[in-house]
Amino acid sequence: MKVFLDSNVLFSAALGSEPFQLLWEIANAGKVQLVTSAYCRTEALDNLQHKRPDAIDRYGKLMVIVTEVPDGQARLDWARELVPDKDAPVLAAAVAAGADVLVTGDLKHFTPLMERSDLPLRVRTVRAFLLEGPA
Repeated sequence: MKVFLDSNVLFSAALGSEPFQLLWEIANAGKVQLVTSAYCRTEALDNLQHKRPDAIDRYGKLMVIVTEVPDGQARLDWARELVPDKDAPVLAAAVAAGADVLVTGDLKHFTPLMERSDLPLRVRTVRAFLLEGPA
């Protein structure tokens, strides 16, 4: 199962808490493949540099198992119909990568997509994804 990580998930994982640790453990066990885009990777790192530079080393260690996927430019217009412009590159990249799930902490913009079954992927929070299981 391919799991796309939004930048806020990458940022939060670098801070370290049990749900994020569990997600990485599942990936290390080979049950899921963690992916993200350059857009999300850069945004997470920029936010860490400005807000929590003490977490940058941990971020680097976590990113070792996260595969970078293409930006999904071809899906950008479609994504803009569903989420604000700032979030469209996230959704577009997740869909273009063939992700089964987009994991995000952005409840403001992605909650409306979490209940939809007509999308090519599921949109979940880390906790919801872990409760449902990777299958």
